Formats: sequence, C-alpha cells, structure tokens
Amino acid sequence: MADNDDLDAYLEALRDKITEQLGDVLREQAFRLSDAQRAALRSLEQSPETGALEASCTVAQGESELEYLVQAGGDMTTKEVREGSGEPYDYALGFEFGTSHQPARSFFYSTYNAMRDDMQQAIDEAVNEVLND
Repeated sequence: MADNDDLDAYLEALRDKITEQLGDVLREQAFRLSDAQRAALRSLEQSPETGALEASCTVAQGESELEYLVQAGGDMTTKEVREGSGEPYDYALGFEFGTSHQPARSFFYSTYNAMRDDMQQAIDEAVNEVLND
C-alpha cells in the first residue's frame, strides 16, 4: 500500500515538474519562432502590408499550460477585396501562399519548417532532463 502511495506521489510530482519545465521551453520556442517569422518578413520587400503583417506576428497562450499558438494575420491584415464588396480578405494568406497577382512570399511555414528540428530537439532535451533528474 505504501509503495502505491510513493508511486502516486512521484508521478504527481513528475507531472508538475514536466509541465513547469516543458511549459518554459515551449513558450521560449514559440517566441523564437515568431521572432524568426518577423525577421523573414523584414527580409522581404518592405511595404505598408509587410509592416502590419510583421506587427501581427504574435504568440498566444493556448487552452493549456503547454499550448502556445504562433500566429500571423487576423484583424491587422484583413481588408475588403473591393470597396463595398463586403468580402474580407486576410492578405497574410496572399503573402504566404501567393495570389493570381503575386507569387508566394512565404514567411510563416517556411520558417517553421526550417526551425522544426531544432525546436523539437529543445523540447526533447527538456523532457529528458526532467526524466533523468
């Protein structure tokens, strides 16, 4: 019976330790990615759209302590396609994927793909550090 209590206490402490340490690493990696996406935008031809798009690159807390959302676009980059048409268009999508009038100028997924392995390694190292303590 005491062994079960010890195991329960260990697992509870381990969960808290992983959540705390992993949360810090996840937040750090999310901000690192968002900063790199803003830098990628700065490397593109500067225009009023890139300035607003750069400002829209943010990190938001998700629904749990271990969820961070790296995002771009939204209200800051959404406008009507034609005056009075009532059709909103987020030009962040036009930058990322291109349109019939401009080629793609990827900054979001290309940056993520370039950083994905390093971010995963940082997360794996944080988990291993907690498990090996």
